[in-house]
Amino acid sequence: MDKKQFDIKEIAGQDDYSDKSSQFKSFKVKHKKNRKKLFRKTAVVFCALAMFVVIPGGYMAFKANSNFDKMTGEKHSLIKGFIKMLPFSGSFFQIFPVENEEESTIEKLKKNKLDRLNVLVLGIRGVGDPNGGLLADTMMVLSFEPQTGNIALISIPRDLYVKVPHQNHKHKINETYVLGVVDEDWKKGLEYSETVVSDVTGLDIHYAASVDFKAFKEIIDILGGVTITLDQPFAERNQFAEGVIELPAGRQVIDGETALLFVRARFSTNDFDRAKRQQQMLIAIKDKAFGLGVLSNPLKIISILDSLGNHVKTDAELWEIQEIAIAFKKVNTPNIKRKVFDTSEEGLLYASRDDKGSYILLPEGDNFDRIQKVCREIFK
Repeated sequence: MDKKQFDIKEIAGQDDYSDKSSQFKSFKVKHKKNRKKLFRKTAVVFCALAMFVVIPGGYMAFKANSNFDKMTGEKHSLIKGFIKMLPFSGSFFQIFPVENEEESTIEKLKKNKLDRLNVLVLGIRGVGDPNGGLLADTMMVLSFEPQTGNIALISIPRDLYVKVPHQNHKHKINETYVLGVVDEDWKKGLEYSETVVSDVTGLDIHYAASVDFKAFKEIIDILGGVTITLDQPFAERNQFAEGVIELPAGRQVIDGETALLFVRARFSTNDFDRAKRQQQMLIAIKDKAFGLGVLSNPLKIISILDSLGNHVKTDAELWEIQEIAIAFKKVNTPNIKRKVFDTSEEGLLYASRDDKGSYILLPEGDNFDRIQKVCREIFK
């Protein structure tokens, strides 16, 4: 039996096949039109996303960069900061012009050419405060030893009587910053403060930052509060117009406003106890910030800078802040060394009066030799 060659046209019928072929061609045309429509819709959606993501992102970066410029007093590029954070930035960044060809402190630190990194933190009330807004209520040196991961907090009392650059007579050390501002600007205030604290401690001060009350509160609130543990209840009932602060003994989380009152309080105790509470609070902020990974994330740093641009001044660049944060992340909190110079037997200071009768503090032996020795050997 001869096998008949099957013809799809015969099986389906010529007319029927033609209809189906026509329908198939029509389907392909419609499919192409649908794909074009889908592409156009996708393009529109993509452009919309670009409008809502890229442009606001660029605006936020511009705003953060503007705030960082306020903090440093320089015209820094945010792109430069990010490039310097990249692993290959050492060689890559050389193709760009740089203002200072000298190797920076952080670069020396990363190459193990620096034994200690010393950062001065000044706590001030803030510009415009009628009660001495630029006087430093807090002067603390954060000294970091990279080889061991050890860190020390060294508090300098505000009534210490010192020689200030370009001044004809001595002043209390808490006036140093404002004297620099009067002479020139806040950068000169940081410079004077670094010089004076270096003279007192015998340490090279590599960076400095001033932080006002508003910044302090905002930093803690951005972190969601900080945890402190008190051996006994604490109260300050007479000092503050804001009201009474009362904290029970034990472990507790406090917000920015409460934390500020806690570190400012001195009527119920004294300046030296206040310095100890300030050290305790700084450790609590460090634990919370690094626990959340805030200070090792440049985007989060920029977010904080965006909030605090008008309330923090520093001579460190963005990429240096990042490297300092990474270095400090290695710190083991229980091993932090803490020193407050005071009028106790081991405090190395004694109380006196200046020629106007104002209360001042002077170093034992009337020089800073013993204080400098303690600061230099604090990790031994």
